[in-house]
Amino acid sequence: MFSKLALQNVKKSVKDYTVYFLTLTFGVCLFYVFNSIESQQAMLDVSARQEEMLQTLTQVMGYVSVFISVILAFLIIYANRFLIKRRKKELGVYMILGMPKGRISRMVILETFFIGVISLAAGLLVGIFASQGLSVLTAKMFEVDLRQFEFTFSLDALLRSVLYFGIIFLVVMVFNTISISKYKLIDLLTASKKNESLKIRRLWVSVVLFVLAAASLGFAYYCILDNGMMLLDWKFTCALIFGALGTLLFFMSLSGFLLRLVKSNKRLYLKNLNMFVLRQINSKINTTFLSMTLICIMLLITIGTLSSGLGLADVLTKDLQKTTPYDVSFTQYHYPDNPEEEKPAFQEELLANGINLSDYTREETIVQVYSSPLTYRTILDSREDMVPSIYTVEAMQETKMKAIPLSEYNAALQMQGKEPIELLENQFLINCNYANMLPIINDFLKNTGTLEIDGATYTAGVQQACENVIETTQMMMDTGTLVLPDAVFQAEGFQHVLSITNVNFLDGEAEAAFFDAVNTAYKVGTSESIARPYSMYYSRQEVLDAGAGIKTILSYLAIYIGIVFLITCAAVLALQQLSESADNVQRYSLLKKLGAEERMVSRALFTQIFLYFMMPLALAIVHSVVGLTVANRIVEQFGNLDMLATSTFTAVIIVLIYGGYFLATYFGSKAMIRERR
Repeated sequence: MFSKLALQNVKKSVKDYTVYFLTLTFGVCLFYVFNSIESQQAMLDVSARQEEMLQTLTQVMGYVSVFISVILAFLIIYANRFLIKRRKKELGVYMILGMPKGRISRMVILETFFIGVISLAAGLLVGIFASQGLSVLTAKMFEVDLRQFEFTFSLDALLRSVLYFGIIFLVVMVFNTISISKYKLIDLLTASKKNESLKIRRLWVSVVLFVLAAASLGFAYYCILDNGMMLLDWKFTCALIFGALGTLLFFMSLSGFLLRLVKSNKRLYLKNLNMFVLRQINSKINTTFLSMTLICIMLLITIGTLSSGLGLADVLTKDLQKTTPYDVSFTQYHYPDNPEEEKPAFQEELLANGINLSDYTREETIVQVYSSPLTYRTILDSREDMVPSIYTVEAMQETKMKAIPLSEYNAALQMQGKEPIELLENQFLINCNYANMLPIINDFLKNTGTLEIDGATYTAGVQQACENVIETTQMMMDTGTLVLPDAVFQAEGFQHVLSITNVNFLDGEAEAAFFDAVNTAYKVGTSESIARPYSMYYSRQEVLDAGAGIKTILSYLAIYIGIVFLITCAAVLALQQLSESADNVQRYSLLKKLGAEERMVSRALFTQIFLYFMMPLALAIVHSVVGLTVANRIVEQFGNLDMLATSTFTAVIIVLIYGGYFLATYFGSKAMIRERR
């Protein structure tokens, strides 16, 4: 009997709260898809380095999924609260008919179990098919071919989904049991007729709270803009505290303040059903300001994650083809102030251990890097205002500029197939590929264009910075390197600090054979390991693989976290409004009896739901403008962020998901009111 009744209740609830079931299904689907990445590797033709990145991605997704499961648990428990609230009258009828609370609890537990099984099965089914598409996307992100497309299934992802969501629904069952045990019959039967009591009754209280909210948010914005999210100091803490407090105060004051503000304009207040709409919003003030605050903060995280995460992924990887002109670049540090730490030259050290680099390469060149007697003060003089705010001008002014001989610079260019650059004996050029420093250096070359070195004056042989890359590396980070005639390096003040050996191997097999020889000669990975003859190296293939991995991880995290947060916010708002619409059937019926036209009632319902959805989103957008401004300053040190593209993508996602939930809520509420009126 209980099973039959529970199934009937589930069927009825599915009809009224399709949004809830679809949200559960979508949540399970996302959870499975992003936890099934490991099983997709069988289809991908990946290198050892790419396989490591995929393993890292799998681990990261596993950790993030724990956090996501907590968010989804919050959504399910919070949403379930509204479903139970909606059914208070029904539960009260069961009690009148003599059903004990214990049996009502068991019936609700069965309903929750059926809901969990149905949504879990549907979500897993959709997720299994959707994960096949993720395999193709992963292959594209890593720029690898599919060995052979085959249908994959992740038992680990399925078991993890069943475990996590099983725990969540178990908690929901306990929550429902406790809630039902506390209900009184009179409260269950009259729940739909009760409004939330208005705590803020005086206009001046609403005004004061609104002013305090504006002041708190203004102070929070100032702190985060000044801090730049670079230090976890008191300003960063104040930004978080006052930002949250200001958001809370804003929604506490908004309904009461808005009601009285509109009431002051009788023409607007008495137009159509505005009076009814505002009273409806005002009647839910107790639940609104708390939930609106949380939703606003989550929407802020959604916008920030989608915009900054995807943008940062593009910035970190967009220049990889430019930053990897050679197969491998070996770097060897020199210590002019500590001769005891000095080692033999890179190739000499290899030969001493029986390895001839030339046996494996088709071309190679060496670039010697020196610390010059000049500091960036020469470049920054009278240009301090052009320095990005994330840098300390004083520290930059005292930093010595690097310098390389012209002949070695040209050799590096020729190895890339570029034309060499000619300079007179009293000329120089500056190589810079770091976007934030280019305007400063170009302004210096255009308006000053002279340097004093060892009593001699040198003029700019090239009137703007050269943006070449002289070694394989991960990012465009050359903040300004002097290129001088070879003879200049005989002057005092030049110290040899770095040797860069750029190599193009005969082929991939030769590259692998070279590193095998190095690992064998220097016993790499054994207890008798010997320090290698280079301080560090960057391989083109490894940089490209790592870049693809970073881009995939950041993109997947941004999409995973952003969409889950967005769905959570939209679903909570949708369920709130659906529950309220069900409770307000009598009120809308009364409007009809008083002569309100169908179109006017529909417009009032649309306005009410629109305001509920837009209030937290509007403030979240304001927050995100400030937050993204600060985030962009951080990202700028790695490259320019295409804000138009990331903002457009984020806006499209919000319109599709958030807007979709809004429309589904409106049409669902409209159908509910029309059917039961």
